[in-house]
Amino acid sequence: MVEIWLPYGLSEVPVRIPDENLIDILQPRQSEEQNVSLDVVSLPSSELLAIAKTTDHVCIVVGESRNSDLVKTAVRSLINRLIKEGTPASSMTVLQTPKSIAIEGLPAEVQIVHHSPESSATTPLEYASTDFAPSLNNLVIGNVLTVAVGELWPNHTLGLSGLSDTIFPGLASQKSARAQLVRNRPLDPHELLKERVEVTSALGKVYGLGLVLNSELAPIGLRLDKFDATIESLGETIRQVMTIRPSRTADIVIMSVGGMPFDESLLSAVESFPAGLSALKRNGALIVAAECSHGHGNSDFYGWANEHKEARHLEARLRHRFNYFGWKAAYLLRALSNHRVYLVSTVPDHQIEHTFGLKPAKTMNAALQSAQRALGAQASISVIPNASQVIPTIAAAPRE
Repeated sequence: MVEIWLPYGLSEVPVRIPDENLIDILQPRQSEEQNVSLDVVSLPSSELLAIAKTTDHVCIVVGESRNSDLVKTAVRSLINRLIKEGTPASSMTVLQTPKSIAIEGLPAEVQIVHHSPESSATTPLEYASTDFAPSLNNLVIGNVLTVAVGELWPNHTLGLSGLSDTIFPGLASQKSARAQLVRNRPLDPHELLKERVEVTSALGKVYGLGLVLNSELAPIGLRLDKFDATIESLGETIRQVMTIRPSRTADIVIMSVGGMPFDESLLSAVESFPAGLSALKRNGALIVAAECSHGHGNSDFYGWANEHKEARHLEARLRHRFNYFGWKAAYLLRALSNHRVYLVSTVPDHQIEHTFGLKPAKTMNAALQSAQRALGAQASISVIPNASQVIPTIAAAPRE
């Protein structure tokens, strides 16, 4: 037996797999730069330093990361470098998004503000080329140098997440953020990422200080550049390191969504399902570890799933009017029409089974035993310890 521990919320859960059944453990490739130095002091360009001296205000926006210490160090180092180059500390604001971490140890003159989607003052970006009205926190509007700091990671639905979401929707009003996700036209979810980068870049003087982390939460990518250039560069790092080739598709795929923040709700967990499904045979079994401490995660998502209609009916509606939460519900239903999907989580069993159509299980081993009873004791098994860190290539794994 091979025992593998899988991320689950802030902890781990085990699964034991017969050696003779195991065909793959799918993990990121080793990066050529496994020990990237967090030397933020040397990163700011002469152009960025010059802008910081002439702008009315410098706003450093703190986004998400699984390694809070690295982000704290990056923010403090950046502020100290700007001060050293002549930017007054009193002209700086650290603006925290709802999902960001607190930054301590800053100069007393640096203001710290927390953005609230419900109550913070926002201003519409009327010059943004979108069919909705993005509205952002007033502190990043006008003659402001904005530097977004955070981690970038792959997102199997959008393409990328984390740093790319820091300004929009991270600093948006609640109404504006929802307006992007519910549209009066059809939409490919990958367009959402493009729009978020475009909205951010429309602010003008916006830079991104981004990190890419490995499964040990060490940096394997670091970039400080104009926002769109940072996203493009780090996105390529992610594709190089995290794209993997399964040797072949399996009868059973066992995966963890990746722990927090990726498995905070079923809504967010579904974003990692494509990683497991792409390594799975048709009519195979997918076993997912996702704590879902916030439950299903969204009332729209719950409502679409609770209609108990076939995926094709939801998809027909989405072809006329896009709803991101409905899209996820339709994707889940489509997956269930071709596979058995087990979920180990804290969501009540009746909700998992009767609302979302998944098979609840108390442990990963119990789910595996059930899948083997259905598919046979000789069923082949692949494991994805952290689905948020891999991008399996479907074409490279011939389906059986």
